[in-house]
Amino acid sequence: AAEALQDSDDWKKATDEIIALQKKWKDVGPVPRRHSDAVWKRFRAACDHFFERKSQHFSAKDGEYEDNLRRKQELLAEIEHADVEQGGFDMIKEFQRRWSEIGFVPIKQKDAIQKEYKAIMDKLFSSLRGNNRSRQMDRFKGKVQNMKSSGDKRLNHERDRLYNKVKQLESDIALLENNIGFFSKSKNAEAMIREVEEKIAKAKEEMAEAIEKVNLIDSQE
Repeated sequence: AAEALQDSDDWKKATDEIIALQKKWKDVGPVPRRHSDAVWKRFRAACDHFFERKSQHFSAKDGEYEDNLRRKQELLAEIEHADVEQGGFDMIKEFQRRWSEIGFVPIKQKDAIQKEYKAIMDKLFSSLRGNNRSRQMDRFKGKVQNMKSSGDKRLNHERDRLYNKVKQLESDIALLENNIGFFSKSKNAEAMIREVEEKIAKAKEEMAEAIEKVNLIDSQE
């Protein structure tokens, strides 16, 4: 049974089964002296062969994970010094692609490096959206001035459209926030909740922009 497992790559299952065999070996009791050394060496050789293979496998993995950590740290440094104003959202998407392709890092550093990555990416998105929003509002101010010069009817129509958009987004956000509670017992709860939270954040940004535009129209009246 041990020899049948010695070349297995199912590390968890095979480890558990070999440990169980080692316990069973002790429970079986002594065998005739003329066979004891030979049978013990045969059993021990199978066990040692498996655990040596397992050790080599995970040593190689540890080295790979350490290399992945170094590569992610280098990418973070590159992201921090990137000219996101010049590259725009396409640059951010490229950074995201490169990050996801690097692979696993040592478990002890996993949360810290992911937290650092998220903070840097959030900063980039915030900066880019802020600048885009500022430019959009400047364009909208010009649009409002044109509508005002053409008569209040067009301006009122635009305000009603934005007001209705705010109400619809409020409803959408309430529904999404309510849906999060249904995902807690789902198999892929974490991923589903993260996706909904991203949708909520996006809807709140849209709503804030619409409210700002409504206030701008009101200030022109």
